Amino acid sequence: MQDKPISIKITLLGNCGVGKSSIIQRYTSNSFQEDYNSTNGGSYSQKSISIDDTLYQLDIWDTAGQEKYRSLGKNFYKEAYIVILVYDITREDSLEGIKTIWYPDLQQFGEKCKILALVGNKCDRYEEENTVNEEEARAYAKEINANFFIVSAKNGDNIKNLFDKLITLFIEPNFQDKVIQNEIDRKGSVKIAQKKNKEEKSKDKKKKCC
Repeated sequence: MQDKPISIKITLLGNCGVGKSSIIQRYTSNSFQEDYNSTNGGSYSQKSISIDDTLYQLDIWDTAGQEKYRSLGKNFYKEAYIVILVYDITREDSLEGIKTIWYPDLQQFGEKCKILALVGNKCDRYEEENTVNEEEARAYAKEINANFFIVSAKNGDNIKNLFDKLITLFIEPNFQDKVIQNEIDRKGSVKIAQKKNKEEKSKDKKKKCC
């Protein structure tokens, strides 16, 4: 008998207004709110699912896209195993934001081994308002080794498939081995850096005293 659910930490990143909160709302409650207030700092949602008689608790963090909250972002995704980078298919600047802001920040502050997804939201407006070249987005997803999805939080297109795919990747044994190895490698790198720092300080002291 399983004592408690296995926690899976998921974080969504992207510019303000791309629909991160709406994607989470559609997935967790199968609902959509047309007028959504901007997230301040970050918000938390939870959903429990069962796969092959194993219970999982999804801890889903929605990060604010405004520049004034960017310094808080690392607190929400440094522990995430699954990170979803969201852009709005009707706004070229939102994909550019992924390239220049959110993915670089993730590389700098994300400490866990991650499953990445690049997600273009608002495909319900694809025909009349699309300004983002899908092939360009797909190519970038391939470049950063991210799974690529086109979704609509408004009508629910591909939302469940998005989360199902990423969660399935997470629970694969090979990924769990990679997570463990990543933790070992990271701790080893920290120790090497600390040792090198001590050696450099020791050399500086010797130079000063001579």
